[in-house]
Amino acid sequence: MSMTETASPLHERLLAATGDRTYRRVGEITGTHPETVRRYLQGQSPSVEFISAICSALEINGQWLLTGEGPMRTADAKHHALRHADPGELLSAIAGTLDSLGERLDRLELFVQGLEVRVRGKSKPQELSDFAAGVTDGSGSASQRTETQSRARSIGNAVAQRPSQAAG
Repeated sequence: MSMTETASPLHERLLAATGDRTYRRVGEITGTHPETVRRYLQGQSPSVEFISAICSALEINGQWLLTGEGPMRTADAKHHALRHADPGELLSAIAGTLDSLGERLDRLELFVQGLEVRVRGKSKPQELSDFAAGVTDGSGSASQRTETQSRARSIGNAVAQRPSQAAG
């Protein structure tokens, strides 16, 4: 493409995305040789890797860069999508989010039940203290470890006093 030809819309958007950054700077942030960047920005068809790297490094919305549709910045894409979504799409997204949260809550409940079993198995004070020491990774101050051990003892005592679910 000669300098007298008009740049394609893609190249105009590439230039808008890179702003006043030098070829060298764009090359650094995309992992592309500056001469290759110069060719891409002056009209040569860019590689998929370059397009992906530009979008990632500059937080550019890939749809906008490739098609001109939607907002330029990825940060604005969510707001744009919400503003243009129909109620059915929004309800579907909410339902999906609620399902995901329910699954995460189920996993969290299983994790807590596992901890309760471990704490109940460590009913002797020294064993509970050993368990509390295992909760910390050894980093942090002695006061933090003592506080963690104290909290673990409190939790262990509370769990031990809870009636078991099998009895009900």
